Amino acid sequence: MFRGLYTATSGMMAHNRKQQMLTNNLANANTPGFKQDQTVIRSFPDQLIKAMGSAKTMASGHHLGSMSTGVYAQEGIPSFAQGALKSTGNATDFALMDDLLPVNPATNERGSLVFAVALPNNEVRYTKNGQFSVGPDGLLKTSEGHNVLGSDLSPIRVDSKDFTVEEDGTITSANGTSTNDLWIGYTENPQQLVKEGHGLLRWAGNGLEVPQLAEGVPFLDNSRSFVKQGFVESSNVDLTQTMTDMMSTYRGFESNQKVLQAYDRSMEKAVNEIGRV
Repeated sequence: MFRGLYTATSGMMAHNRKQQMLTNNLANANTPGFKQDQTVIRSFPDQLIKAMGSAKTMASGHHLGSMSTGVYAQEGIPSFAQGALKSTGNATDFALMDDLLPVNPATNERGSLVFAVALPNNEVRYTKNGQFSVGPDGLLKTSEGHNVLGSDLSPIRVDSKDFTVEEDGTITSANGTSTNDLWIGYTENPQQLVKEGHGLLRWAGNGLEVPQLAEGVPFLDNSRSFVKQGFVESSNVDLTQTMTDMMSTYRGFESNQKVLQAYDRSMEKAVNEIGRV
């Protein structure tokens, strides 16, 4: 009887975890470059139930069936699908155009583009959020104040908003001189990018497979449409689907809660009524 309590409890915990991820997605629906987390509820391995009795019965290997041991919410996996591009008209806003990337003929994968930024300790992180600004020191910065890196992995100095960015990332000042290039990285496996908060992504895969400069990727030579100035990539959260999933998750949690209540009533009868016989 008590095994069902554990199964229902695991179901409540799994639905609670999924609801937290959906709530976080909903809260960041208006965050530029945000990638929604996806998760599924999976079952723990089933256990075989074998008949208990005499040694002869046990030796025959008579099985009664299988029993589920509950469920769990799989770790959230970001979806790197391209979000809608939103026009802002700001010279310091950039959107990466993943949808225009050609498919790698070797892997049949499209991959994803990222910007590079530097933390205060000079560690490199990546971001899809191209909503930048010009700092007091004349450097291009993220909304959190991190320096945006150029193709030589050094901070980009623009001094003012009077500059243009070509689709290949080349930055040209108002007088027509090229000052620097945006470091625009490409990876075939964006699932190796781990969220660190504030729009930052950390590479968690093999060090030899870190995002590389898009200009150095051979099959991208014929496609230089990497970035679009004056636009930002919106969150890829589907509000309608997210709300539907939240209602479904709530009902799943409620169903498991009712199972627990049913077990509670059954145990109450076992103690108060059957125990008297």
